[in-house]
Amino acid sequence: MQQKMRRKLELMKEDQKPPTRPRSLIILAVIQTLQGVSLFGVGLYQGRATGWDWWTRVGEWQYIPLPLFESFSSALVLMVLGAAMTLVSLALLRLARWAWLFSMTLQGLGLFIGLINYLRHRPNFIGMAVGIFLVFYLNLDEVQEALRGKLKG
Repeated sequence: MQQKMRRKLELMKEDQKPPTRPRSLIILAVIQTLQGVSLFGVGLYQGRATGWDWWTRVGEWQYIPLPLFESFSSALVLMVLGAAMTLVSLALLRLARWAWLFSMTLQGLGLFIGLINYLRHRPNFIGMAVGIFLVFYLNLDEVQEALRGKLKG
């Protein structure tokens, strides 16, 4: 009888423990942070390679030729996507309840952009493979349980 009561108390204590970060969630956040930083860097490089001077030409947007505007806008998209991925990765580490949804949305957006570039004959196989890997990693039971534990706790 006492053993049953002790066991129930142990189970109750286990339920009250704060959620822990599983190793898979840490690996996911690190890879997604690297992906975000690299996208941000590629966006900066692409903007500089097109001859865009970020600080002095902001007032001249109305005079930008269309090809330069397209390359600038794609560089800007890459930088915004990279910054968002980095911030969401930090939220994943903090077990924020919205981080999984935003992370999945950003990966989907990145894969959509990768598909468009593939159809334009400019494939980025490494970026697409990392995106697919992270989508599968986001769907691991261990990751989802950790984030659900945050919701319950």
